[in-house]
Amino acid sequence: MHATKMANPNLPIRSLSFLVFWFFISGGFLTMAIAQRTWCVANPMFSSSVLIANLDYACSQVDCSSIQQGGSCFYPNTEIHHASFAMNLQYQTLGRHISDCDFRSSGLISLTDPSIGSCTFQSGGDLVEEGAPSVMQNGTWCVAKPGTRDDLLQQNINYACNNVDCSPSTDDDGSCYNPTTLINHASFAMNLYYQSMGRNSTSCDFKQTGLIIMTDPSYGQCSYSSGY
Repeated sequence: MHATKMANPNLPIRSLSFLVFWFFISGGFLTMAIAQRTWCVANPMFSSSVLIANLDYACSQVDCSSIQQGGSCFYPNTEIHHASFAMNLQYQTLGRHISDCDFRSSGLISLTDPSIGSCTFQSGGDLVEEGAPSVMQNGTWCVAKPGTRDDLLQQNINYACNNVDCSPSTDDDGSCYNPTTLINHASFAMNLYYQSMGRNSTSCDFKQTGLIIMTDPSYGQCSYSSGY
């Protein structure tokens, strides 16, 4: 995964699909007053077996016909895309509580619409959680959209890693090297870039392949910086 210089992937600038009001609270944390939609997606750090288990479980609870062959969300035909679609359906159906997107810590709550092409990820609205306006005080992160093509993921890696140190995900003995998937390595690199640029929403655009999330994607020995 050699990093080669390329044009900035963050253009065109995409506005996030929510209205926010930022303010400081005691202790220096930055809190978002939430007036927005939310989605649930799979954490790219988790293994294929976990994604399949999430897919099977969610589809036993909700209608997953859209990700069956011939359905509007069958493509891209990848485990993380199908699992994310099913996990989001269950999250929305159960009422969008934080626990509804847990999936044994393998779910991430996204503040950016993960819909791609003809595939629409439903959203019924904001988190339904007591104290929801302060749930983001610990930070936000950037990961790759589950349906992103491999060539775009590689472009994101190349661009981000020309600007930040990606060795934890690119070195064989790096703490974030496994799983050795493009979407895992791209997500780690994209988040480093997003944090280094001050967590500006446009810094997680990457030609509309980035998602700003409010759940820490860190797992095992791999730590995702949050800047907080």
